[in-house]
Amino acid sequence: MLLSNYVVFMNINGCNMAIKKGHRRTKRNRRALVLKILRERIVDGYYPQGMKLVEQELAEEFKMSRPMLREILADLDSQGLVEKKPNRGTTVRRIDSESLLEIMEIREVLEGLAARLAAQKTKPDDWRDLDSAFGDPAEKMVANMEFEKYLDLVAKLRERMVESAGNNELSKLIYSLFAKITVVQRRIVILPGRIEEAINEHRQVHKALIDGDPDKAEKMKRLNLRNARRCLEKYKSYVS
Repeated sequence: MLLSNYVVFMNINGCNMAIKKGHRRTKRNRRALVLKILRERIVDGYYPQGMKLVEQELAEEFKMSRPMLREILADLDSQGLVEKKPNRGTTVRRIDSESLLEIMEIREVLEGLAARLAAQKTKPDDWRDLDSAFGDPAEKMVANMEFEKYLDLVAKLRERMVESAGNNELSKLIYSLFAKITVVQRRIVILPGRIEEAINEHRQVHKALIDGDPDKAEKMKRLNLRNARRCLEKYKSYVS
C-alpha cells in the first residue's frame, strides 16, 4: 500500500487515519465522523474539562469549513459536552458530581425499561454468546483492574439490550445520553470496590435476560444503576 495513494485526514491520540484519494466521503459521513472523534476525545479525557476548543485549529486539522465545524460544536453543546461562552469561545463542559448523580437517576429509569422490554422480546439463545464473556474473562478483568475491557463488555451488553428492546424512542433517549453515560462510567468504575460489585450485578441482568424474566431484568438493571449512584454519592468529592 503506497502512502502516495493516501492522504492523512485526521490524527486521534497519535493514531493516523487515512482516506484514499478519489474516495471522497460524503459531507454527511464526514461530519458524522468528526463529531464522533471529538465526542470520543472529550469522553476519554483527551480534551480535559475546561479546555478551549479553537475553531480555526480544528477546522485546519479536519480539513473542513468553519461553518460545518460550528454545526458539529453545536451538536456537542446540545449533548452537554461543550459550552459556548460570550467572548471566550467553546470550552469542554465541566460535569460536576451533582450532574453525574442526575444522569444516574435518568439512566436507572430508561435502562431499567430497556432491560424489561429486551427480556420480553428475546429468546434465551439470543444471549448465550455472552456466557463466556461474563465468566473467566470477566474475572480476569476485575482481578487485573482492566477497566477499558470491562467497560467494553458492559457497553456491549447495554447496546444489545437497547437494540433488543425494539423501542426507537427509548433508544433515542438512551443514546442521546451516550457520551455522558461513558463519562459517568469512567469515573465510577475506578472507585473502591465498584468493579467487583458491578460485574456481579451485570451477571444478574444477563441471567434475567436468558431466563426471559422481565421483572427481574428491570429490577436487577435498576439495582445496578442505583448501587453505582450510591457509590458515586459516597465518593463524590473524588470525582468532582
